[in-house]
Amino acid sequence: MLKNKLLYLLFLIIAGFFSILYNEYFIGVIFLAAVILPVVLFGIVLYSSFKIKIKLDVSALTVEKDEYLNLIIYLKNKSAFPVSRMELSIRYYNEFSGIIKKEKIQLALDRNSFQNVSCQITSGYCGNMLFEIKSVKIYDYFHIWSVNKKVRQAVQVSVLPKIYEISGDIITENNLLLVDSDVYSEYKPGDDPSEVFGIREYREGDKPNRIHRKLSYKQAQLMVKEFSDPIKDSIVVLMDFNYGEKPERNALSRSLISAVTSDRPGAGNESEHEEMLRLTDGLLDCAMSVSYNLLLNEHIHKFAWYDKERDSLRQLLIKNKQASSAVFEIMLKTAFAWNGPSVLSGYARSIYKQNNTHMIYITSVLKEEEIYEWAESHKETLLYLLYVNHLDEHPVNEELKSLLQNLGITVYEIDINNIQESITAMGYI
Repeated sequence: MLKNKLLYLLFLIIAGFFSILYNEYFIGVIFLAAVILPVVLFGIVLYSSFKIKIKLDVSALTVEKDEYLNLIIYLKNKSAFPVSRMELSIRYYNEFSGIIKKEKIQLALDRNSFQNVSCQITSGYCGNMLFEIKSVKIYDYFHIWSVNKKVRQAVQVSVLPKIYEISGDIITENNLLLVDSDVYSEYKPGDDPSEVFGIREYREGDKPNRIHRKLSYKQAQLMVKEFSDPIKDSIVVLMDFNYGEKPERNALSRSLISAVTSDRPGAGNESEHEEMLRLTDGLLDCAMSVSYNLLLNEHIHKFAWYDKERDSLRQLLIKNKQASSAVFEIMLKTAFAWNGPSVLSGYARSIYKQNNTHMIYITSVLKEEEIYEWAESHKETLLYLLYVNHLDEHPVNEELKSLLQNLGITVYEIDINNIQESITAMGYI
């Protein structure tokens, strides 16, 4: 644009020189028009900037990792002047991975017109992606002036982990432990009269005391109350996002979030950062697949993890797929500590401690003493241990496997280099 200004200034100097040299009316008019034109152009582009409306939208607020997302920009020019050139600067940022990308889109708008621009974007990592329009520049017809239009448009999209189907039911054993539950099945009725599951038409064999008299009178047919079925299993999925103390791969002196949200050039070892993201992605893929399998087999369950910002354990109940997605959206906003307090022993001391029939412990670090102590003090709970890591570099040794089996702990090994096959194979063990 500076080049255009210099060229136009040169044109004005030449036009002024000729108007003085020849002192002709026609040349004087041309020179005067050349002087006024930039002012008129600036007025048009300034007026147009107030008449242009921009809206940012997405095709979905929740997508899976590696799934394409349509980013849509709606533009409306209400002015009587066409816009020959407009430049939009779009920034999208993955809060979890810290990856920032910028795109510039150039377009033209006709007068009194509506236009939308769509582009496909994908994320290779889980996390909450923030899309925002950073700047909008509107140029005049000669590209001498430009006006920056303030646009406060942003939209957030949750990129959830991938779900890999696990054959069968991951809960392979029933626990004889009886627990008092105030959580009821959403899938089938039962015999607990404290809560009504639903109301249906009378069928032969139904007990007379279950007839809903008032509704039967209104409907002019017999209607029966179905009672709820209290959940007999108390299943908790415990997520451990500690990365251990191996400096060659996992050690970072800050939490994952704080490490990646700084301007990343020069902010740390890139390969180390990449490995941490892959490991965390593997843990989340595994957790999402497990939650999906539990819901598929009608297991209402809880998710628990350590929240660094709260400096405490957090636990949420998952009754259906919508609740599962919502929990993972919350989890993706969590600051994960690379070497935080023990989640396994911390859970036993937390406000959530109770007699669980099953615990699924997902971790990338095996702390033998903690697992042994927990198993000894929770013999009534069936423990499933899901170890997620680079199995070629950090495998589970045979001695530890034998010890865990003797403690009645079911161990699944998940290789992040072959994660789909490892998770799918869980159903065959």
